[in-house]
Formats: sequence, C-alpha cells, structure tokens
Amino acid sequence: MNLKTSIYLGISMIISSIILAFGFSKIKEQVNFVTVKGLSEKEVVADKAWWSLNTQVSANTTAEMQRNIQYIESQFKTFLKDNGFTEDEMNQASLNVYQNNYKDATSRLQGDYKLSLTTNDIEKVKDAIKLTGDIFSKGILLQSDPWSAGPKYYFTKFKSLKKEMLAEATKEAKAAAQEFADNSGSNVGKIRRANQGVFQILPGDRTNENEVFYSDKIVRVVSTFEYYLK
Repeated sequence: MNLKTSIYLGISMIISSIILAFGFSKIKEQVNFVTVKGLSEKEVVADKAWWSLNTQVSANTTAEMQRNIQYIESQFKTFLKDNGFTEDEMNQASLNVYQNNYKDATSRLQGDYKLSLTTNDIEKVKDAIKLTGDIFSKGILLQSDPWSAGPKYYFTKFKSLKKEMLAEATKEAKAAAQEFADNSGSNVGKIRRANQGVFQILPGDRTNENEVFYSDKIVRVVSTFEYYLK
C-alpha cells in the first residue's frame, strides 16, 4: 500500500468515525422522552331536551281502542300546550297495538301509546315534569321507565369547545413535561407522539349515572403526549 492510498484510507476512517459518533449522538437524543397527560374540563348546560309521555291503552274492540287513544292524545297535547309547548315541538305519536292473549286478561286488545317532544327550552321541561299529576287526575297512568319516557338532556354544541379544550389539554401536558425536565436536569424538545384522547360527557355531579339524565354536564378530555428530552 503506497503513501497516497494510506492517507486516503486514514482520512476516510476519520470521517466515518465522525459520522458514526454524530449518528449515535442523535440516536441517544431521540431515545430520551417523557410521557405526560393533559386534562381539560368544561362545565356546560344541556341545550336540547327530549321527553316522552308513555301509557298503556286497553280495549275490547278496535273502535273502543280508537276512542281511548283519541282521548289520551287530546289530554297529552292539552297538558303540553298548557305548559308552554307548541305543536312544532311535539313529535309524531307512536302506537303499538297487540292482542292480549293472557288467560286472565280483562281486555282483548292492549296498546302502547307514546307522545314525545323535542325542545331547546330545558327549564320548561323541568317545570312541566313536576305537574304530571294533572295527567293522572284525568285517569291516565304514565309509565316511569327513564330510558323510554325520559326526560333526557343533550349538549349539542360540542364542536364549539373542542379546539379550546384541546389547546388547554396540550398546555397542561407541556407544563407537566417541563416540570419533569426541570427536575431531571433536561430540556423539553419537540413532540414525539400525541393522542388527543376521547371526549367524554359526564353528569354535572360526577356520579356514575348516565349523563343524559342531567341538564348540568361536564365535558372532559385527557390527551396524551410524548416529548423528547434533550
């Protein structure tokens, strides 16, 4: 091997060593990261309500069933209108009639009748619920199953909060990463990975009940971030 070749070979080895050292340094830098979470919560009030008045109808003939249904429908609509609701807020009534085959049945026909409404006036629903005894005084028994009869309250303006809440969750996560970095003698670098998390709507009192039964709600999101440390 001549001198010129040896010089070229030596220079190549030096350059290769520098490149490898730089590469290992970058790999080491990329490996160090911290995983943190950011929380954002907003207290909100439902802006839409659904409520259904449900009852059972008994009859021995179709004509009698029709008369009974007409009476119940008129009483339901009168009650709702007396409490400030309009026809536009009332949905199409639902009726399911079937033959009563029970051995000791006192009527040949049985029917399930439902008249529901959808409204943006939450307080009006709350006030009307307290007065449903007026319907009982008309000889009509209301079913009380909360899932089929309601009322249920919904928050529909979720999109208006999403951007603000994600920004707040990101800020909280960055602060947590910075605190960790300060305690470990590091600096926070770029985001390595991010997961915005799932938005949840919780009851306002934070119970385990379903949020649809509460007009006061909490919108919550927990976002997860990984930050490089350098």
